[in-house]
Amino acid sequence: MQYPFSPMPAVLSGIESTMSAARLVRFTPQNGNKNHGLRTYVWNARLCEEFYIPLQFTEVAFRNGIHRRLQAVYGRDWHANPKLLATLPHRHRADLNEVASSETAKRGPAFTIDHVVGGLPFGFWHSLMGHSLAHILWKYGIRGPFPHLPMTENRQTVFDKLEMMRKFRNNVMHHYAIFDKGPMTEYHNILALLGWMCPHTLWLVKELSNPAAVLQRRPQL
Repeated sequence: MQYPFSPMPAVLSGIESTMSAARLVRFTPQNGNKNHGLRTYVWNARLCEEFYIPLQFTEVAFRNGIHRRLQAVYGRDWHANPKLLATLPHRHRADLNEVASSETAKRGPAFTIDHVVGGLPFGFWHSLMGHSLAHILWKYGIRGPFPHLPMTENRQTVFDKLEMMRKFRNNVMHHYAIFDKGPMTEYHNILALLGWMCPHTLWLVKELSNPAAVLQRRPQL
């Protein structure tokens, strides 16, 4: 993608100062072409945009699937069930209590468990798939929010793919360079997780995202 801008030196200097030279140098070629570096930075941002829908849909599907499982095991208000709380590590129990207290104060009589689900960080949900807490979702062979998981795969496979997604998600949300970090491998990892949860939602996400097309429009020197 050849962006139609070529800032004057003073403008480019102002942009560089605003965005920080340390950030833009990551995208600047060895010949020091700062205009090309800025174009590459913008292109990388467009590439990150292409992942917002896949990441959002997969994360929401994941936490909703676990939420339904927790309700089935611990009741509607699972966040306050002493049996569940007793099984959680201290830091995750603290996260749960903090979000529940904050949302209760904010929502008042309108508070529901859905506000807790929406307020908890991705790391909390991911931790429930770990070995030490496997009994919560995988006990008796129940595979939680992944009803379409192939029989050849297991909890560890899901955990590893979620960890891969978590790290990539952080890179996208912190505006790091992703264009040279295997974005298509990351995309297919996200799609695999979503397909194991809901093939219909997977279809929609594939219709709405196309990082391969953005990759092909990399600015040329």
